[in-house]
Amino acid sequence: MSAIVPRTIDLATHLRFEVGRVVDAGPSVAFPADLDACRLTGNAYANTASALHTVFGFLHAHRLAARNPAVHQRVGRFHRDVPVPADTAPLRDALTSPDPARAAVTALLVFHAPRVAEIRALTLTDLRDLDQGHLHLPGRTLLLADPVTERLAAYLTHRHTTWPHTANPHLFLTHRSATTITPVSAPWLYQQYPSSSHLLRNDRMVNEAQAKADARMISELFGITLRAAARYTRPYADAAAVRFPPD
Repeated sequence: MSAIVPRTIDLATHLRFEVGRVVDAGPSVAFPADLDACRLTGNAYANTASALHTVFGFLHAHRLAARNPAVHQRVGRFHRDVPVPADTAPLRDALTSPDPARAAVTALLVFHAPRVAEIRALTLTDLRDLDQGHLHLPGRTLLLADPVTERLAAYLTHRHTTWPHTANPHLFLTHRSATTITPVSAPWLYQQYPSSSHLLRNDRMVNEAQAKADARMISELFGITLRAAARYTRPYADAAAVRFPPD
C-alpha cells in the first residue's frame, strides 16, 4: 500500500464533516463533475481527490455509505514543488547553541549537507586534517567552511573533556554510546538540529543553485543525479536567461 502524504491526511480530516453531510443526503451521481467544477489544479486537485478517495473508501468499506462516488474519480499526478530556502531563524539559534554537539551537527548540515547516515558514521580519523579545514567522507573530502571548522573543534574539546577515556572511535557521542563502540542513535541525532535533515540538505542545494545554477557541480558536490540537480538549478537558470538573454 502506498503511503498517504501528510497534506492528504490534513484534507481528509478537514473534509470528513462535509463528506458526512454528503453521505446523509446521498452522494450525487454528478460527483466527478462537482469536483471538476471546483477548478482545482496540480497538487491541490491531486491532494483533494486523494483525500476524498480515502474518506469515501473508508465509509463504504465500513458500510457507512451505500456506495463510493469517488471510486472512479481520477486522482492525477503529484508534482514536486520547486525547492525554496528554509527559515533561517531556528538555524541561527542552533548554530549559536551552547550545546557543542547541536552547534556542530547543525553547522555540518547547513554548510555542507552531508547525509545523516554519514554524520552518524563519522570517526575521529575522518577529522585527522581538521587543522587544514578538511573532513573526509566516503568517496570525497569536504573543504570545510570556517564556522564548521570552529564548531567541530569546539565539539572535540567538549568530547575529550567529557569522555577522556572512551574507546568509541565515533566523533559524536552520548553518555550511553561512550561506553560502547557504536555510533549515536538516529533519534538522538535528529534532536540536534531544528529542522528535518532533508529540508536542511534541500536548503543548502537551493543556496548553491542560486549562486551558480550549475547542475553538474551540484550533482557532484551532493552526490545526486543530474536530473535531481536540474530540479534545483532550472528556476534560477531560467530567471538568468530572462534577465540576460543571449545576443
